[in-house]
Amino acid sequence: MSSVQGLFERLRDPNAAGQRSVQQRADRVYSSVLHHLARLLNTREGESACVPGYGLPALTDIDTSARADDLRRAIERAIAAFEPRLNGARVKLLPPDPAEPLKLRFEVSGRIVTEDERLSVRFSTVADSALGWKISS
Repeated sequence: MSSVQGLFERLRDPNAAGQRSVQQRADRVYSSVLHHLARLLNTREGESACVPGYGLPALTDIDTSARADDLRRAIERAIAAFEPRLNGARVKLLPPDPAEPLKLRFEVSGRIVTEDERLSVRFSTVADSALGWKISS
């Protein structure tokens, strides 16, 4: 499996001039995966004319904790379908933050595998119906 950066990351990288290798360091792939997950989680299903299934259901459709598990499964399916660089992705619903009890919190874990490295990764993400998804490493 090739673990290259996305096209736009390669175009923006000023140090890539003259480099034509498909091999990438795991930390650079990690950064690219993190950026793509933020885009994927903040896209609603049906917003992409080219790929209708890209994204997640609208947060307004998830209004009770009983439906949070549906959203957790939707996140796992979206990652499996649209972010192949994150192997074995698992999404875990985290307990609510007492300071922000209405925000859903998840942990995404998996592995980034390049030809030379294997990197176990873990991301935290918070769903806020007003602001969308925030993702951090």
